[in-house]
Amino acid sequence: MFEILRLRFIAGLITIIPAAFTIWFILLLVGILDANVGRHIEGRVTELLDVLGGPHTLAKPVTLGFSLALAVGVILIVGMMTRFLLIRRAIAFGERLLTRIPFIRFFYLTPKEVIRILTTERDQVKRVVLIEYPRQGVWAFAYATSESISEPDGKTMVAVFMPSTPNPTTGFMMLLPIDQVRDVNLSTEDAMRMIISGGILSPNHYHTVPFAGMTRTPDLPTPEPLTSDLPPEIRASRDTAEES
Repeated sequence: MFEILRLRFIAGLITIIPAAFTIWFILLLVGILDANVGRHIEGRVTELLDVLGGPHTLAKPVTLGFSLALAVGVILIVGMMTRFLLIRRAIAFGERLLTRIPFIRFFYLTPKEVIRILTTERDQVKRVVLIEYPRQGVWAFAYATSESISEPDGKTMVAVFMPSTPNPTTGFMMLLPIDQVRDVNLSTEDAMRMIISGGILSPNHYHTVPFAGMTRTPDLPTPEPLTSDLPPEIRASRDTAEES
C-alpha cells in the first residue's frame, strides 16, 4: 500500500507542477496589476455604476476582470516581443542565471520545455516510435521527425529524437534505417509524460507495428490511458482489493 501511495504521489506531482506553476504565475501577475492599476480603475468603475444605477459591489469583480484581461494582454505582448533579437538575448541571459540554481532549474525548465514541445513544436514532433537503444533487444521511446533517402545505397532513413529522463531538453538525434523503427500507439503528450516520469506514468498495454512512413498513418488501436507502472505483485493485490 505504501508503494502504491508513493507512486501515485509522484505521478500527481508530475501532472500538477506545470499547471500549478502556470496558474500561480497568472494569479501573481493579476495581483500585481490589480494593486498598481486596478485601484485606479476601481474608482472609475464605481463612478460609472453610480451613473448606471448599479450596486457598488460589482466594482471589485469588474476591476479583477480588467486586471485578468490586462495580464493576458501582457503575456501576449511578451510573446510578441520575443521575436526581437535583443529581447531573446535578454531572456536567454536570465535563463542561464536560473539554470545555475539546481532546485529552480527543475521547476523552471521542466514545465517550460514540456509546454514548448507539446505546443510550439507540435509540427516538428511528428510521431512516437520505438527504437532499439542502447543495444539490440532494449527498446526506447523516441520521436520520428523526418525521413530521407541516403546515398549511394538508396536506403530510407528516419531521423528520430530520443529525449532523456527526466529532463527532455537533452537527448540524442539519430538516423536509423526505416526497418529499425516501429510505430507505437502513444500520443506525443502521453509519451512525454511517460519519459519525464521515468515510466511511472505508463500504459498497461501498447501495440507496435513496422514504421509506416511519415506520410502514412499506422494501423494501430486507440491508445489506452496512462497509469502507474506498478510491480505485478502490487498490481495484483490492488486489483483484488478493488474487486472486493
